[in-house]
Amino acid sequence: MLISEIAPAKINLTLEIIGERHDGYHEISSLMQTIDLCDYLTFHKNPWLQIIPEYHNLPVGDNLPGFDRNNYLVKNLVYKTAEALKNKTGYNAGAVIELKKNIPSSAGLGGGSSDAAATLRGLNKLWNLKLSPDELAEIGAEVGSDVPFFVYGGTCIVSGRGEIVKPIKPLKHKWLLLILLPYNIKDKTKKLYSYVNEKNFTNGSFTKRLAESINDNNEETLINSCLFNSFETVFAQLYEDYKKWLKDFEDIGVSPIHLAGSGPSIYYISNNESEILGAAGKISSITNLSIYITRTVP
Repeated sequence: MLISEIAPAKINLTLEIIGERHDGYHEISSLMQTIDLCDYLTFHKNPWLQIIPEYHNLPVGDNLPGFDRNNYLVKNLVYKTAEALKNKTGYNAGAVIELKKNIPSSAGLGGGSSDAAATLRGLNKLWNLKLSPDELAEIGAEVGSDVPFFVYGGTCIVSGRGEIVKPIKPLKHKWLLLILLPYNIKDKTKKLYSYVNEKNFTNGSFTKRLAESINDNNEETLINSCLFNSFETVFAQLYEDYKKWLKDFEDIGVSPIHLAGSGPSIYYISNNESEILGAAGKISSITNLSIYITRTVP
């Protein structure tokens, strides 16, 4: 028996930090959207768990997260997720999981969390566990904050520390240009949150307005005024060249650009494929940064 699952990346159309929580996390309000840059997983029955990683089109120097040069596979999030599902359900065998990586690591695109969610969906079918999406999302929340979103995918409002997911009306088809800025930030999300203070807190209004814009089919409001990411201010404070990149792109007519999740990927969004292709050409003419042309997907 063979099961296949696609693990799409995501962007945060909004990412608001509401405040600090008593459990050490931060309360967020975010509107997340899956895109067609994907990893691919296949699952085969096996007496024990085994992960087989493959690299596809990753940037030079990208390391598959959770694998060291000795291929110590049990550190990987896919392995941890499979173990969590076994422990929760009492399933006593395993699987061979082939993981084909296309999504850049530690880029703010949620690749590892999406792989974890795909693992939950795939093994649920392979092992005939008959768990509901809500039950899978509950297990996923124990693995990582973004995993519950990826169990559902599409267009969702995400709150709490990321474990509360509310699917909404799907976003109309959009084109995106992703640009991977050359930062390698150790413990990136933890570091960025350490610089967050009350000045970075918002009340969820950007997310609410964007959800209303999508519901009302108000595309111009979406593109021009509703996108927001609390980490953009933090990035600008920490990295002077981040502001320079944005200014360089603005000077060639590629603006506004927003941070994807906790970065360092940034994105430019449009209704128009030809506009995105033109923007990609402009970016490529001034830099050799890794870029990806993608679309939003349900």
